[in-house]
Amino acid sequence: MDLKIRTRRIAAPFIALGLAAALLSGCSAERSADTADQPAPEADALQISETWIKAADDGMTSGFAVIQNPTDHPASLVQVDSNLAEHVELHDMEGTGTAMSMKKLPGALEIPAHSTVELAPGGTHVMLMGLKEELKAGQSPALHLTFGDGSTREVAFEIKSYTGAKESYAPHDGETEHGTGTEGSEHAGH
Repeated sequence: MDLKIRTRRIAAPFIALGLAAALLSGCSAERSADTADQPAPEADALQISETWIKAADDGMTSGFAVIQNPTDHPASLVQVDSNLAEHVELHDMEGTGTAMSMKKLPGALEIPAHSTVELAPGGTHVMLMGLKEELKAGQSPALHLTFGDGSTREVAFEIKSYTGAKESYAPHDGETEHGTGTEGSEHAGH
């Protein structure tokens, strides 16, 4: 009998340890399944290509890109930052023909699931205002992108000489079309 009691005493902790391990692995599997259902951070999930900025001596310039969202979840670009300019905003074109003007997007740039959004001359684009230095063709500075889920990403934008976008900057009283309060500069065309 003494042997049976001793065997039970020795086996009991191992049985308890085995049960605890089984319970913990079950919880871990549930946790893994829960995180598998959550989308990857937008900064990691989106494919960003064809990034470039129009070369400029000073003042303002525009940046462009192609953003693909291959996921099942919508995404959004809420902010762009750069140490190249005083202000960076997302802009869109309004109007038709020669009466086109740029306006700051009222909110985030939406990127629907399974879609591609193009930031292009004559359309939605990144506007860099109050350039701090000359932007010369061949440079590839990074812009800091912030997405709707709070994730961020640094993306290199190649600076290119580009004559296709004929921007005109005209004096304007008061606040600009950008909504920044930068007097004396309104831009049209791309």
